[in-house]
Amino acid sequence: MGCLQSKDQDPASDASAPPRANGTEKRLHQLLRPDIYKDTRPSFYAAYARAARRYGFETGRYAGFAKRNNVVVKVRGLDDKETDHEVPAESIQNVSALLARACALLTVPGSTEYVVPVKIGTPGVTVNLDFDTGSSDLWIWSSELADARRYGKTHTIYDPAKSSTAKHDAGLTWNISYGDGSSASGDVYTDTVEVAGVVIPGQAVECAKKLSSSFLSDGSNDGLLGLAWPSINTVSPNPVKTPVENMIEQKLIEQPLFTAKLGHGTEPGFYSFGYIDTTVTPSPITYTSVDNSQGFWQVESTSYTLNGKTYDRPGNSTILDTGTTLLLVDDDVLKTIYDSIEGAVYDDQQGGWKYPSNATIPDVSFAIGGTLYTLNAADFGFGPADEGFTLGGIQSRGDMTFDIFGDVFLKSVYVVFNQGEKTVGLAQRSD
Repeated sequence: MGCLQSKDQDPASDASAPPRANGTEKRLHQLLRPDIYKDTRPSFYAAYARAARRYGFETGRYAGFAKRNNVVVKVRGLDDKETDHEVPAESIQNVSALLARACALLTVPGSTEYVVPVKIGTPGVTVNLDFDTGSSDLWIWSSELADARRYGKTHTIYDPAKSSTAKHDAGLTWNISYGDGSSASGDVYTDTVEVAGVVIPGQAVECAKKLSSSFLSDGSNDGLLGLAWPSINTVSPNPVKTPVENMIEQKLIEQPLFTAKLGHGTEPGFYSFGYIDTTVTPSPITYTSVDNSQGFWQVESTSYTLNGKTYDRPGNSTILDTGTTLLLVDDDVLKTIYDSIEGAVYDDQQGGWKYPSNATIPDVSFAIGGTLYTLNAADFGFGPADEGFTLGGIQSRGDMTFDIFGDVFLKSVYVVFNQGEKTVGLAQRSD
């Protein structure tokens, strides 16, 4: 088993943390906040455009962004769905405060992105990776990049030539291209990978040989570790096994699952592998079946409640995605929620709903399977819109036929992603 802890302080210094049995605390590693996000979080503009890029939706009544002709665009407003401008790749990928100011974007205090220290090779080099339940590639910055040494101050570079356990997997390549023009590509090695104390021999590592300018200017991570289903891995001509798939097949973990507890701001949070931490919440974990036909963690979500009133949503489903920040729902649900907040309006410039910062936040719950889970009021607001207003963390899914439950929702629950049984389990958190 293994755990990765998202704490900005040394775990030993947190006197309030409950004790963990069987030496589990020895497997807790800090989940780091990149320097780029020490005092800011990605802008609303970037977070929403990033979702449009990933899922390729067209605007409905209220989505301020869309993917058109293979590029992400900002639409003009509520009553004019024509393209206002294309969203530059850098505005999605690199969301530093400097770039945000250049693009007239808002940055707000707090944390949205964390990175996980992962050790690769022998001797091992520790790289900081984004963990993402919406993709299935493990790709990293490598020495095969042109002028790789130039990026050594902002990134840890993996050099397979310096690892005695690295083997080149000839004939395998990978290429990830996004609709906004950003891309990453390269070749594949196998090497020893250590995640939260779990050592995976012979893990496929996708080494970047080419990165678009947007990735090259992004100092927040050294790559990505995908936790979605193996079917959407991009290695060609044959997909490779994901780290979780190898953990399960090689019997490196006690149970065929991983879990996620995402923290609010600087509060503790973690990922664990093969282990369910029963100290997170006294609430029971309730399991529901997963539809993995698209490669995602997709589950039924057929109702929601607003201030105690239940609304049915027959046939609706949602994807649980740690790689998406916002909570995206259909336009009818969205309007019902914001109509319950006095003074809430759609902001054409920002491309989403906002509400008076002193307004009373409604009680909102969403169903996963047959169980309702309440959204923590602390996560309802994404950040400041303009003077006296706050942008909501719940926004439109555009023309998609399913919801996306990103971090805004996931911070309210403890999630067990059981790959072996093809289920997810959720437990309500009160922290």
